[in-house]
Amino acid sequence: MNILYICAGNTCRSPMAQYYSQGAFPGDNFRSRGLYGSGGPMSPGALEVLDQDGLDGRGHVSQTLQEEDLAWADWIVPMTRDIQDQLRGLGENKVFGFWDQGGSEIPDPYGGDGTIYQITYDLLKKNIHLMMETLEG
Repeated sequence: MNILYICAGNTCRSPMAQYYSQGAFPGDNFRSRGLYGSGGPMSPGALEVLDQDGLDGRGHVSQTLQEEDLAWADWIVPMTRDIQDQLRGLGENKVFGFWDQGGSEIPDPYGGDGTIYQITYDLLKKNIHLMMETLEG
């Protein structure tokens, strides 16, 4: 299964989701993209929480969503309803909203302290597990 996580800049939420998922669900494929990827690295706060979980995101480079990413994905997972709204008309039948399955939106931690990043990461992990239980039956 190919799962594509999408956030705004591809420096915090979606790469944390990607790196966590790759470790937790090695039988599936994960990518992350941003609506406005800059080509920069993952944010320091995101790197720190991944590092504390034994995951290395230092090689991550922020990427902007492309049509080939949408074609690759079996499921497209936006971090918020607002991002989902911006994707209207692009692979709508593939969109999986955490909030549609008893989960929640993932607020942007960018600019927050370590505690905010940890809360965001924990929320991501909870929502990812709910999603995978739904998708894998």
